[in-house]
Amino acid sequence: MSTSTDIIDAHVHLSMPGDSSKPVGSVEDLVMQMDMTSVDAAVILPNPLPKGVNPEKYNEFIADTVKEYPQFVGFGSVNPLDGAKALKELDRFPSLHLKGLKLNPLLQNFNCDTKEMEKIAQKCNDMDIPILIHSYFPFNTHESERLYRLVQNHEETIFILAHTGGHTFIDFFSYVERRKTGKDNVYFDVSSISVMFRRSPYTEQLTWLLQQMGADRVIFGSNYPKYQLVDALAAFDELGLSFSESQHIMGKTISSLLKL
Repeated sequence: MSTSTDIIDAHVHLSMPGDSSKPVGSVEDLVMQMDMTSVDAAVILPNPLPKGVNPEKYNEFIADTVKEYPQFVGFGSVNPLDGAKALKELDRFPSLHLKGLKLNPLLQNFNCDTKEMEKIAQKCNDMDIPILIHSYFPFNTHESERLYRLVQNHEETIFILAHTGGHTFIDFFSYVERRKTGKDNVYFDVSSISVMFRRSPYTEQLTWLLQQMGADRVIFGSNYPKYQLVDALAAFDELGLSFSESQHIMGKTISSLLKL
């Protein structure tokens, strides 16, 4: 699907028709923004689904969208609190051509250290699919600690930490130290965070941290429709990373991970 020079936005959301609970992100608008900014491909992520909400329709909506638009790649959703039903829905991901699982502990109201989440993490490892999980927990450092323990407990499962911790990003240096010991199952998505700290005193710190993480473990994303693609691209460009680093983060890393 991709080439070595493709730009891939690895964090965008689309709302199902009739869903007014989230900012509206439409296929037509996303395609238009991609054309305007020369973004070649995008990873479509579901909005967070509460416990008890059947994810089948949403996952099928994403699968149908990906089938119609070859520049899209799809991730699916479940809620770990749904237990066996969540595990059963994961079994459908290969037939729906969904490349990974998107979770948000904050909005789906689960903790990362529950037995249900442990089973999900093991299941994703068995299926060889990554978990892209929200890692920005304002006023809740306990959940960041739980997430770190989850990653530690499942060293063979691939995790993509969305938003790189938000305003607590410097704490993520712990993951840098962890990688030095040979534990290499974590990737970092810079959606939202690069825009949040654009032209702030923290920009240089963020750039330094991303370089410590390694460009082969950092992934570009916009978090559309919360942020427009043009703003996310401009904010990323202002981080001042090298050409080689930018090439990896803007496409090579996610392309290699998802085997695109």
